[in-house]
Amino acid sequence: MRRGDIYWVDLDPALGAEANKTRPAVVVSNDAANRAAGRGGRGVVTVVPITSNTTRVYPFQVLLPAKDCGLGSDSKAQAEQVRTVAAARLRSRIGALPPAV
Repeated sequence: MRRGDIYWVDLDPALGAEANKTRPAVVVSNDAANRAAGRGGRGVVTVVPITSNTTRVYPFQVLLPAKDCGLGSDSKAQAEQVRTVAAARLRSRIGALPPAV
């Protein structure tokens, strides 16, 4: 797993307004930390949840065109929801952000 990769991530249980359920998320932790976390699935990874609700994109969110990222529809990364999760919460890889993002 590398910074910029998009994975399905199990974010439950969540509290209050935290992003919940299994949803796409962008890996934002550095590659050295990701390699360490990937060995045996015992470490942690920092991710930014993604939602397909693009009705409003705030300045602290990033629009992700589906054609550029491997997502099923245009989406946005919710930087205000950044969190560190156990590597075991990551499921399958969906795609990756283009270098420009």
